[in-house]
Amino acid sequence: MLSPIILATVLLLATPWRDSSVRWTESIVAALFTTIIPWLILAGAKLRGKVTDMHVTVRRQRHGIYAYTAGLILCGLLVLRVMDAGSGIFLEVLSILLGLALVAVINLWWKVSVHLAVGTYVVLQVAEQQAELMPLVVFFLAVLSWARIRSYQHTATQVCGGVAVGIAIHYAHQWIAALLP
Repeated sequence: MLSPIILATVLLLATPWRDSSVRWTESIVAALFTTIIPWLILAGAKLRGKVTDMHVTVRRQRHGIYAYTAGLILCGLLVLRVMDAGSGIFLEVLSILLGLALVAVINLWWKVSVHLAVGTYVVLQVAEQQAELMPLVVFFLAVLSWARIRSYQHTATQVCGGVAVGIAIHYAHQWIAALLP
């Protein structure tokens, strides 16, 4: 339920509720190219034995997944541009691509929690400008962090690294948004 694919898909599909300038069709196209099609390809790779599991826990298997996902996201951005999509959904997808790129680079040398990177980004985007939600954000991140450590998927340092990536992408999103007209 708290997998990066589900969280990012929900974020993209819920964007019209958070930003009235985003059309539902834009949101669906964004989700298709950013999360749904990449997940379907990953499921096919799992069935063919190309990856060991759906979380791609073997780091050396991740870079091919990251590369084709980035390619699909770029295609999605192109489709959104052709659709004359608003800057809100375009920026959301661009931020997810930036997060993917940052995680891919970090994973060349170190294992960082993608669950926490995406989870942090998503809850910060949802809670943006609603300070009363911050205790829930902290609680969500604490529970997700505990779950990743308790399941022996990550160390505390890798979880903190994921949180740092999510925070960095959230603030990069805000910075880019401030630059746009």
